[in-house]
Amino acid sequence: MRIVAFGEIMMRLTPPEYLMLEQTKELRLDFTGTGVNILSNLAHFGCQTSLLTNLPDNRLGEAAKASVRQLGIQDHWIGTAGDHIGSYFAEMGFGPRPTQVTYQNRRNSSFGISNAASYDFDAILAETDLIHICGISLSLTEETRSAAFALAEKAHDFGKKVCFDFNFRPSLNEEHGVSFMKEQYEKILPYCDLVFGSQRDLTDLLGMKLDETLESSKQFEELVHRFMTNYQLEYFAGTLRQGDGDKQYLTGFLVDSDHYVQAAPREIINLDRIGAGDGYAAGVLLGYSEAWPLIETVEFATANGVLAHTIQGDVPLTTRKQVRHIMEQPTVDLIR
Repeated sequence: MRIVAFGEIMMRLTPPEYLMLEQTKELRLDFTGTGVNILSNLAHFGCQTSLLTNLPDNRLGEAAKASVRQLGIQDHWIGTAGDHIGSYFAEMGFGPRPTQVTYQNRRNSSFGISNAASYDFDAILAETDLIHICGISLSLTEETRSAAFALAEKAHDFGKKVCFDFNFRPSLNEEHGVSFMKEQYEKILPYCDLVFGSQRDLTDLLGMKLDETLESSKQFEELVHRFMTNYQLEYFAGTLRQGDGDKQYLTGFLVDSDHYVQAAPREIINLDRIGAGDGYAAGVLLGYSEAWPLIETVEFATANGVLAHTIQGDVPLTTRKQVRHIMEQPTVDLIR
C-alpha cells in the first residue's frame, strides 16, 4: 500500500542532558512532525511513503528535505512556499518536572500559508492508496483547513482510503474556541475511513454523551460504535494510559464495526514521549495496510508505541524485528 501524509514539517530544538533553556548554550536540531514521524516509521517497516507539504526555499528547507529523504520518505510532493519553517523548543522533563514544549510562529510557516491551490491533489492521489491527514491542519490556519477539506473530499471521491488523526490542540484554538472546531471536525469526518482519537475527542470536542445506563466498562465501547456508525468508519483507534503506583502503562485499542479489541497493558519506560503516539499510529497503519487481524494489529502497535517512548526525539525508528522481539522476548535486554 502506498501511503502519503499531509502535514507540517517542524524544526525541533532540544537542550542536551535534560537542561532547561536558561541552562544551555547548545541545542539539538531535528526535523519532525506527525506526518514525518508516522511515515518514517512505516518506511522502516518496509512501506512506500511520501510526504505532502511545503517548505521554505532556503537552506532550512533544503536541510529539512534532506532529513526526510534520510528517513526513507519520498520527497517529490514537497513543494516550496514562503520563507519560514515552524519550530518548537522541547525541554526534556525529569522526575516530577514535565517535558515543556514551546512553539514558535507555526501559522506563518510555509505549510501554514499553503492552501488547496498549492498542491496537485489529482496527481498525488493517482499514485496513492491511503492518505493520512493530521488534525492539526484544521487548527492551524484557514489555508490549511481548506487544503485538508479539499484533499479529504477528493481522496474519498477517488476511492482512496482516508486516515485522520484528531490531534486537537487547545493552545492553537484560543481564537476560535471549541464550537468552531467542532464544526471543522464534523466537516471532514464523513470523508474518513480510519480515525485516531480518544474518549475526550468524542465527548469534549464533538459533544457526544456516554450512555450511563450501561455498565461503566461498556460505555466507551458503545460510544465509539455510535460514532463510527454516524460517520461510516472502518476503524477507530487510540491508546489508554494507566497508572499503578509509580509505574505507567500503555494499552492500545482498535475498533471495527463489529469488534472492540484491546491490547495487554505494557509498562512505559519514558525517555522521550513526544511522538510516541505516532509510533502507535504507524503500527496500526501497518496492520491495516497488510490486513492483519485486529488483535495482532493492536498488540504490535502497542508494543511499537512503548518502544517509541525509549527513543530520543520524535521520530520512531523501530523495525518489525525490534517490535517482534519485545513482543516475544520481553525480558531479554541484551542482543549480541
